[in-house]
Amino acid sequence: MNNKERKIDVNFISTLENSEYDAVIAIGSENFTYMTGTVLPYAANYPDRNALIVRTKDRQDCIICPLDWEKSIRDQNWSGEIRTYSESKALPPVSIVNSLVELLLDLNLKKAKIGIEFSRVSTLFMEVLIKSMPKAIWLPCDKIFMELRLIKTEAEIKFLETASKQSEMAIVGALNHMEGSMEGAGYTLSEFTERLRVHAYEAGASGVGHLVTLQGDDSQRLYAPQHGKFIAGNLIRMIITNHFWGYWSNTSRMAFIGEAKDVYIDSYQNNVFLKSAAEEMLKPGNRCDEVFKKVKNIADRKSIEFWKEVGIGHGVGLDEREAPFLNFYDRSILQPGMVIVLAIYTYGPNRELICSKDTYEITGDGCRLLSWYRNWNRFYETIGFRSAH
Repeated sequence: MNNKERKIDVNFISTLENSEYDAVIAIGSENFTYMTGTVLPYAANYPDRNALIVRTKDRQDCIICPLDWEKSIRDQNWSGEIRTYSESKALPPVSIVNSLVELLLDLNLKKAKIGIEFSRVSTLFMEVLIKSMPKAIWLPCDKIFMELRLIKTEAEIKFLETASKQSEMAIVGALNHMEGSMEGAGYTLSEFTERLRVHAYEAGASGVGHLVTLQGDDSQRLYAPQHGKFIAGNLIRMIITNHFWGYWSNTSRMAFIGEAKDVYIDSYQNNVFLKSAAEEMLKPGNRCDEVFKKVKNIADRKSIEFWKEVGIGHGVGLDEREAPFLNFYDRSILQPGMVIVLAIYTYGPNRELICSKDTYEITGDGCRLLSWYRNWNRFYETIGFRSAH
């Protein structure tokens, strides 16, 4: 993958040329991918190590990264300049700041206005940077990245659709193996969750993030440590996030061990009903808070309780969860090219959290379902067992 494939450069260059910045520095792993077209999925696991990219108004680009990350970037078709820094000469973040200062001085930016992601650097990072370049003017540029990433290109939407399909294939593939484990037989929850991971990679995922399977009382929470085997009569919630070239899917699906009783089916249909109401509001011109309020009003009229505090959805892209947000306070207006995950949490008979997420592209006149691999408008009931792999 590269920027030409994703066609983001035109938007970013235009924004930078019309801004007050002489240069912009992206240091968060998501915005690093956005600007370079290269993916470092392990970067988030190393908070004391950074890769960053400097882009100047006259279109000079340079990456600064640890020595052992350079080859990964080159292997992803980055043909621009890369400077590596030594981590043996100073403690983090001094090593990378020293390399950054050297680069900025080489680019004649000693007294420039430079944008940097304030939310992604430590106080110590900025202290060392300001001390090393006291005549430069340091400005936050977080908002530029957030606003640019709100609207996806066609290529970015294809990546997100692919990631969504990979999640769906992982879940369906794992359920096909299990097909209704009864108490004392079949897979443990941990074994099943491992199958989610394996199937996601088999479907082509380039990385897997949050992954868990919750059963019974444990599904009353967003997360609980997995233990034991599947038990007949329990509702289960499967959660998987995975990415395709850095573009994420954020998926949650529901199933039932055995044949579901009417009280569970009715509870699930309440969730489907609210999600359908929200889907009708996913169209250009509608405000995010208005979508939330409409769903809340419908839920109140129908006496359907849902978890209001977490909202009913959010954007997805180079982050598993990003702007805009369908909640009380976000007044963002939906626009074509936005990609939204509907994530409504209603309750089962025993206060289990029911959430079947779907991902949509906002189009010119409505929305298009991206997580289309299977129709989840009814429970997936597992009523057999096979041990075949």
